[in-house]
Amino acid sequence: MRFDDILRLCAQNMFRRKSRTILTVLGVIVGCCSIVLMISLGAGVSEQNQAMLKQMGDLNVITVYKPGSGYGTASSTSTSSSGTGADGEVKLDDDAIASMKEIPGVVGATGQMTIDYPLTVSTDNGRYYTTYVMIDAIDMSEFSTLGLELTQGEAPKRADEVLVGQYFAYQFMDKYRPEGSNMRNQPYDAGDGQVTQCDNTGNCETVPADEAQKPFFDPVTSTITVTFGSQDGSSSGVVGSASGTTGTTDGTSTGDGSSGSGSSSANTFKFKPTGILKEDYNKGQATSTGMLLDITQVRAMLAKLDKSTALKGTSYNQAMVKVSDISQVPDVEQQIRDMGFGTTSYEQMRKDLEQQSRFIQLMLGGIGAVSLLVAAIGITNTMVMSVTERTREIGIMKALGCYVRDIRMMFLGEAGAIGFMGGVIGCILSGVISLGLNLLVLGGFSWEHVRQAIMGGDDVTRLSVIPPWLFVFAILFSMAIGLISGFGPSNKAVKIPALDAIKNEQ
Repeated sequence: MRFDDILRLCAQNMFRRKSRTILTVLGVIVGCCSIVLMISLGAGVSEQNQAMLKQMGDLNVITVYKPGSGYGTASSTSTSSSGTGADGEVKLDDDAIASMKEIPGVVGATGQMTIDYPLTVSTDNGRYYTTYVMIDAIDMSEFSTLGLELTQGEAPKRADEVLVGQYFAYQFMDKYRPEGSNMRNQPYDAGDGQVTQCDNTGNCETVPADEAQKPFFDPVTSTITVTFGSQDGSSSGVVGSASGTTGTTDGTSTGDGSSGSGSSSANTFKFKPTGILKEDYNKGQATSTGMLLDITQVRAMLAKLDKSTALKGTSYNQAMVKVSDISQVPDVEQQIRDMGFGTTSYEQMRKDLEQQSRFIQLMLGGIGAVSLLVAAIGITNTMVMSVTERTREIGIMKALGCYVRDIRMMFLGEAGAIGFMGGVIGCILSGVISLGLNLLVLGGFSWEHVRQAIMGGDDVTRLSVIPPWLFVFAILFSMAIGLISGFGPSNKAVKIPALDAIKNEQ
C-alpha cells in the first residue's frame, strides 16, 4: 500500500466512530493541558525567584573579605604571593586586587573602603542635615565594569565630585521646623523600592518610591558639606583605612584644608554630587542612602584626618569582583578562596532556589502526567475496540496481499494521529489559560498587558511561564503516548490469521 492510501484509511477509520474518537482525543487534550500548565506554574515560580534575586543585587558580583574579618569562607591553608605581607599574613591590598583581575572570567575588581566616623552632613545652606551617612569608596575607573547604574546625572570627573545613593536625600532633617514637629517629616528609605512617609501627627505609611512625596532637596543641584567629629570634638572609626584599623583625631584644624575639597578645616569637606546611584545593596549601602567616592579621595581625606595613615600602605577589609557570566561565579569564587580570602555571593542561594524550582516543576509535572496516563489508557482501549470491530476487514486485507507492516502502520497511524491532535489542541488551550492567569495577576487587559503576559519583563510578575520548547515537547510526548498505546493493539491485529479473520462475523 502507498503511504497516502494508509493515511486515507486512517482518516476513514477514525471518523467512522466519531464520538469515540472525539472522547479519546478529549482525554489526550486534558492530559496534555494538565502537564503543560503544571510545568508552566513551576517555571513561573522559577522566574519569580530569579526576579527576587535580581532585586537583591547583581548575581555576577563576588564580595571578597580579608582573612579573620568574620565574613565569608576563607581557605585556612593557601595564600597568594601577591597579597602576603612580610609576616605571612594574607593582605587584601592593591596587589591582591590586581591578581584577582587576572583570574579568567573576571571583568573588574576594586577594593572597598568605608568611612564610619561620627559626622554631620548638611546642604550648602545648612538647613537640611543628617548625623549619619555611610561613605564608601571604590576605584571609580571600574564604575561601569562593576555594573553600577545611575538613575540621574553622570559619573564624577573631578576630585570634589561624588555620587549619592538613590534615597540619600530622604534621610535629611529640617532644622528650621518648629519645636515639637516631626523633623523627619519626609519619606525615608524602607528597602525594596519602598519609602515610608509620615505626617505631623506621627502617622506613617509605606508606599512605592515613585508615589512618595519628594525629598526636601535635590542632591544633584546642591553642595554637600561633610564635617567629621562628634559633639565632644572627637572622631573615630575607619573601616578599610590605610592601616586597616581605626583612626582618631581631635577634630581641630591641622592644615590649610585644601584637600581638593575647598574646605577651611581639616575635618570639613565639601562635595558636589554629580549623579544618583541606583540602589543595589550587593554593591554597598552607599547605593541606597550613602555617598560613593573614589579611593584616592578617601585617602586624601584620611590623610587630613590622621596624618599617620599617609605613611602606611593601603589594606582593604573587603573588595568587589565582577564576573562576566553567572556560570563562572563558582569557579572564580573558589580561586579567590584558594588565595586565602573569604567570599560571599548569591551563587549558593541561586543554586538552592533552582533546585527548589526543579523539584516543584517535577512534582507538578508528575501530577499532570497522571492525566496523560489516563489518556493513554483511553487510546489503548479505543484501539483494542477498533481491532475487535475490524477483524474481518483485517483478514480481507491480508487475503488481498496487504503487507503486515502496512496493517501495523495503519493502526499506529490512527493512535499517533489521536495523540497529535490532542497535543496540538491541548497546547493551544494551555496557552489561552496561561495568558488568562497572567492577565489576572497583571490586573488588566490591554495589548501591553498581553505582551507582558507572553514575553514577561523586568518588572513583570507572571504566574505561568510556557517556554516554546514546552509546546514542542508536549506535542511530541502526546504523539509518543499515542504510538506506545497503539503498539499492543496493532501487534494483535497483524497476528490474526487471515482465514480466521475472514470467517469472523463482526
